[in-house]
Amino acid sequence: MSARNPAIVEAIAAFMEALRSAPPKLAESRLLNTADRDLAALLSVADEASRAEVLRLLGPAKSRRVSEELLRMSHVRLPPETVERLARHLAVHVTGDKPLGPASRYFRPHTN
Repeated sequence: MSARNPAIVEAIAAFMEALRSAPPKLAESRLLNTADRDLAALLSVADEASRAEVLRLLGPAKSRRVSEELLRMSHVRLPPETVERLARHLAVHVTGDKPLGPASRYFRPHTN
């Protein structure tokens, strides 16, 4: 899926801004506490620079797991609404007073 959709580009930009504005230790801790599949779903539509920035914040083991999920997510097309919801959820997760649970246990694939 391409992030060329303006809504997806905006959602990813908002997540990246939240990530950059959070205190570094908090951002790292919250990313490490994020479900691998949630991160992979969002990063699957992010540009290479954003993807690399997030993966650098993860430890080697989590980065490897998220990269493996990215391979699986390359076969899934998510609707823009799902990506937007996921980006909003992760932005609040990274910057909120307390961590949130997983955004979704299941992603419904886009059918068109």
